[in-house]
Amino acid sequence: MSNNRQSTGAADRLLPDATAECRFEGVFAETVDFILHHQLMNAELWKKFAQMFRLQPDARSGWRGEYWGKMMRGAAWIYRYTRDEELYRLLRGSVRELIGTAESCGRISSYVREQEFRGWDMWCRKYVLLGLQYFSEICPEPALREEVQAAMERHLDYIVAHVGDGEGQIPLERTSSIWESANSCSILEPVLRLWHSTGKDAYLAFADYIVRVGASTKGVSIFELAYRDEMPPFRYPVVKAYEVMSCFEGLVEYYRVTGEEKWKTAALNFGRRIRETEVTAIGCCGCTHELFDHAAWRQTGTDYRGIMQETCVTVTWMKLSLQLLRLSGDPAYADCIEQSFCNAYLGSLNTHLVPSTARKRDEQPKPDERPTPMVLTFDSYSPLLAGTRGEMVGGYQLMPDRSFYGCCACIGAAGAGLIPMAALLRTETGLVLNLYQPGRIRTRTPGGQAVTLEMQTDYPYGGAVRIRVCPERPERFSLLLRIPAWSERTSLTCGGEPVPVEQTGYLELTREWSGQVLELALDMRVMRQAPPAGACNEERFLSYRRGPLMLAADARLGKDPDSVFAVRCDADGCAEAEPADCPEIPDARLCLRLPAAEGGTLRLIDYASAGKTWDNASRCAVWLARE
Repeated sequence: MSNNRQSTGAADRLLPDATAECRFEGVFAETVDFILHHQLMNAELWKKFAQMFRLQPDARSGWRGEYWGKMMRGAAWIYRYTRDEELYRLLRGSVRELIGTAESCGRISSYVREQEFRGWDMWCRKYVLLGLQYFSEICPEPALREEVQAAMERHLDYIVAHVGDGEGQIPLERTSSIWESANSCSILEPVLRLWHSTGKDAYLAFADYIVRVGASTKGVSIFELAYRDEMPPFRYPVVKAYEVMSCFEGLVEYYRVTGEEKWKTAALNFGRRIRETEVTAIGCCGCTHELFDHAAWRQTGTDYRGIMQETCVTVTWMKLSLQLLRLSGDPAYADCIEQSFCNAYLGSLNTHLVPSTARKRDEQPKPDERPTPMVLTFDSYSPLLAGTRGEMVGGYQLMPDRSFYGCCACIGAAGAGLIPMAALLRTETGLVLNLYQPGRIRTRTPGGQAVTLEMQTDYPYGGAVRIRVCPERPERFSLLLRIPAWSERTSLTCGGEPVPVEQTGYLELTREWSGQVLELALDMRVMRQAPPAGACNEERFLSYRRGPLMLAADARLGKDPDSVFAVRCDADGCAEAEPADCPEIPDARLCLRLPAAEGGTLRLIDYASAGKTWDNASRCAVWLARE
C-alpha cells in the first residue's frame, strides 16, 4: 500500500462529534420508531434487496441495485442513534448475504457481464460501496470489518480496472447515457471514503480522473461550471437534482483530501446557488419532476401540475447541507436542514398507513401481472399548490417476486438518521448546537470531560427551549447556539441573566459552565411569506410560516385549497393566531385559527400533517391564493 497524499485535516470549519450520544423525544423519536418498525426491521425486504445481486440480470438497465446500499446507509445511521441490537442483527445478516453474492473477481453487480457498465450499473455499484462503508463504521466485530473491507476493495478494484482512460478501459462518461453520466460520476464520494481507509494510490488516481474527466457532460464539467459561478445549476447541461448534488458531495470529500481551494470554492458556490434559486418553501428542489428548474421562482407556477419535490432530493439536499455546514461554518445550512426536515421530510412519512405485504409467499404472479398495491414507508412527491400526496412511487422497480419498491422509500431513513449528526457539531474550543429537540445530548468538553446538554421543549411546535449545560466539573468553553434566520424576535437568558441577541446566526457564549440553564425564546409568530421577487404568479399567492413550520390548507378542514385564503396581517406581515380544535384531522400536530381578511376566521395546519388520505379528500396546498 502506498499513500503519497494525506488528507489535509484542516478543511472543515465545524467538526462532527464522534463522541456525542443523543436521546431525543417528540416528533423525532416517533419518526425513528416508525421507520424502524415499518421498514428497517423487515427481514424479508433486506433479503429481497441482497438477492437481486444474485438473481441477475437487470434486463431493463434499471436502478434496483441501488436499494440495498441506499437503505443500509440510512439503517446504519439509525443504528448509530438507537443501538438497537435486533436491528444490528438484521443488518449484519444482510451484509453477509450481500458480500456472499460477490464473484471471484470481486464484482458485485445487478447487471450481467454482457450489460455491465451501462445504464445505472455504476450508480448501483456506488451504493454497494456506500452501504458496506457505513455498516463498517458501526460494526463492532474486527473479523467482520476485515471481511467487509476486503469485499469493498475487491469490488472497487474491479471497477478501477475496467473504467478509466487507459487502453482497453471504458471512459467513465460512457458508462451511462442517462443524465449525461452524472449518475456514474457520483461514485466519487465512496471512492474517496475507501481511500481514507486504505491509502491506495489507485483509488486517489481514480478520484483525480473523475474530477478531471468524469464529471464532464457534453464536454463541460459541472465542477468547473460551479467554480466559475457564471450560471445557476438549472442552466447546467444536466439538471437531475439528486444525481448532481450527489456528485458535489463527492467534490467536498475530494477537497478534504487534496486541500485544493478551487474545489472548496466550487462546492460553496454550488450550495449558495441552490439556496438562491432552487429551495422552495418546504425545503426541497425541483418543481418539474426531480429537476433543477429555478424552483424558487417556479414554485407558484400553475402551468405544470405534475410530480415535483421528490423525497430523494429532499434527503440529498439535507445531506449536502450538512457537508457544506461543516465546510463553511455558515448556519444558513443548518437552517436548510431544519426547513427540509420539518416540512418536506416529515410530510413524506406515511405514518397514517401501515405498509402491507405485496404478495403471499407462495402466491405466484402471472407473467404480465402488475403487483398488488402497497403503501411504502415514504411518499415520493409533495405538492405545493393544491394537489394530493401519493401521486406516484418514485424510482419504481419490480422485484423478482413481482412486488415492488422505490428509491424514495429506500433513502428515507437517512433523513432521520442525519438529524443527530447535525444537531451537535464541534469547534476546537467548544460545542455548536444546531437543532433543538426535546431530550439530551451527552458528549465531551474541549477539556475531555463528560458534559450533558438537557433540552426541554416542544419545538418545532413551540418556541421555548430550556437548555441545561452540565459538565462533570466546572469548565470554561464556548457554546454556539443557532438563532434561526426566521427568528426576528429572540430572547435569551443564562442563569436568569439576560443575554443580548442582536442578530440571527450563531450566538457564541464563552464562560465557565457548571450547570447553568439557558432559556431561549424563538419567534413563533405566524408570518406571511410572498414568493421571491419576479416569481411565477408573484401577485397571486402567499404562504404562512410559524417558526420553521410551513402552514397548509387541507380540504378536510372544509375549505377548498384552491379557494382564496386571505389572512389579515399587520404592517409587519404578522397574523394573530390561536390554537384551534381539529377533529377532522385528529393526527394534525399543529392547527391554528387565523383571522380572515374578509372577516371571520380560517384554519391551517402544519404542512407535514396535510394531505394524508392520499386522495382528493385531503387536497392540500402551502401556497394559497390571496385574491
